[in-house]
Formats: sequence, C-alpha cells, structure tokens
Amino acid sequence: MRILDRYVAREMSMPMLFGICAFTSLFVGTDLLRLVTMAMDLGAPLSMVAKLFALRLPQIIVWTFPMAVLLSVLLALSRLSANSEIVAMKTGGISVYRIIAPALLIGIMMTGITLVINEAVVPVANAAYKLTEAEMRGRTLPRVTKNVILKRYRGNLLQWFLYAARFDNQSQLMEDVTMVSLENGKPQETTYAPRIVWDESGWFMEDGITHFYDDAGETVTMRFAGGRQPVDIGQKPREIIASQKSPDEMNIRELSRHMEILRSQGKETHKLEVEWHLKWAIPMASIVFALVGAPLGIQSHRSASSVGFGLSIIVIFIYYVIMTAGSALAQGGYLPPVMGAWLQNVVLGMVGLLLTWRAARR
Repeated sequence: MRILDRYVAREMSMPMLFGICAFTSLFVGTDLLRLVTMAMDLGAPLSMVAKLFALRLPQIIVWTFPMAVLLSVLLALSRLSANSEIVAMKTGGISVYRIIAPALLIGIMMTGITLVINEAVVPVANAAYKLTEAEMRGRTLPRVTKNVILKRYRGNLLQWFLYAARFDNQSQLMEDVTMVSLENGKPQETTYAPRIVWDESGWFMEDGITHFYDDAGETVTMRFAGGRQPVDIGQKPREIIASQKSPDEMNIRELSRHMEILRSQGKETHKLEVEWHLKWAIPMASIVFALVGAPLGIQSHRSASSVGFGLSIIVIFIYYVIMTAGSALAQGGYLPPVMGAWLQNVVLGMVGLLLTWRAARR
C-alpha cells in the first residue's frame, strides 16, 4: 500500500507547485500593483517596495497553501479517474477511503506547515510591514490609544502587567490604570490609579491605591491620595504606542494572554476570540479542502487543468463567503466566536464526508 501512497503523492506534487505559484501570483499581483502605485505617488524607493512585498509574502502563503492542496487533489485524482486507474484500483480491492488517504495525509502535513508559518513568521512580518508602510507614508503615531496593555515576563511567566483604558500621547497621560504584579502566576499586589503621568524623570501614579496580598489571603491596602508614586514601566510614551499590537501581529499564545488581561479588567473580548479561533481554522482548511477535493476528483472523468482550476475556484469562493459571513456574525455577537470562526470548516467538512460516502458506494 505504500506504493499507492507514493504514487498518489507524486501525482499531486506538480499540481501542488503549480497551485502555490498560481494562487500566490494572483494575490501578489494585486498587492504589488498597489505597492508600486503608492511608492510612485509618495516618491519612495523601490527597495522599500521590495521590503514590503517580502513582508507580505508569509501572510499570502498561509492563504494559498490550502488552495494549492485543493487544486492538487482535484487535478491528480481526476487524471487518475480519466485514465481509468481509479476503476482499476477498485477492481483490485482498494477502497475509495484508502485511495483518498494519501491526499488527506498531505492535507494534514500542509496544515502543520501552515500553522508553523502562521505562528512563527506571520505576526513578526505583519508588524514589520505596518511599521514600514507607515514610514513610507510618513504617518505619525496616533494621539490617543485605547485599551493599552503592557507586559513584562520572567522567562515564560508573566511577572507584571499594566492596563490603561486610555493613553493620550500628546499630554503623555494614561487614564484608569490597573497594575498587577505576580509571583508564579499569583497576584502579589494590585494598584489602581485614575491616571499616570510622564515627565522627564519618568512615570508617576497620582491618587492611587495599592492592595498587597500575603500567603494567608490577607490584604493590606495603602493609599497615596493627593500624592505621586513613581512607577517603573520601562517604556517612554512614544514606545508605548509603538508596542501595541493588533491581533494579526500576535501569535496564538500572545493573543490568549492579551485576552486574559482584558477579561480581568471586565472588557469585552468577543472580536479577539474570533481572531484567535481563525488562527487555527484557516490552516485547517488544507484538511477540509483535501476532504472535499478527493471525492470530486475521483468522480470526475476529465483531466483538463481548466476543469480542476474551475472547481477549485468555486469551492474556494464558497469557503471564503461562509468564513466572511460567519466571522462577521460572530464579531457582531450573533454567533459564538467558535461557531463563527469554524463554520466554513464544519460545513465544507460535512460536504466532503458526504461526497466521500457517496463515492465509496458507487
């Protein structure tokens, strides 16, 4: 049976490369045209366009890898079907489930690769992309930033975090501030202050209150109303705004910690939960597309690339329409985040299982 696995994998290899190049080119072409036009309008050097292009590539790959899996499965299995090789395999006692197993295995492998890229490369590239684009456009930092979160770690353990409801970069003032110091994951002290202000000597809390917790569960409270308490944040005002990340600039663990801090302050995390689930759901599309593409390819009696490409576009379009609708409904609070983010995978996964079952009965 390993011969069958190698044979199907070999049949998928060239269509896979073709799919990666074709779908990546579609995304790159549109983005590159926009970047070149923007650079010409702003008088930016082409080297900056090349840098932006390179930084955008990891995000594009995350989207195109599942598409390439779908196309390769369709083209490889439809060619085998058109050449009556699928019929020969069935006659030899090989089930449909066994025939499509190599395609699913490749889908799982591509999911793993996509997850690694999405976790380790994409957040860093997206952050660098935004800074480079802002530099090219000559943008200044925003004056006001809401829901500011600063964190400090000792190894992998969160040592300290600060939450500010609002930060005004012009007046260099944070409002409605909470600071929590932790030891081995347990709060040791919590400080609340209506504001923290910056002067040339550092940051100072005004009119605050600190709660100290001991091992016995007792709480000691200290107020510094009317006074100023120096606080070590470790960042200047300009650095604070630059350090604030959007969800696409965080990996799964960073986003999880970010949401935990927001929840501890009673803030809504519905939209962030959708983004967290999408970081898992989008790479899993490789498995879903393999599951849908395999029975479609087996039942097709045409081996033309145009047919496979056309079917791929239709399936991809349906997938992303469902994903866009589900995500929008979840972010609007009409669906639970997990349902909204995974809806497209569940729907097309069920369709793939049904198509596979029907193909096995023939």
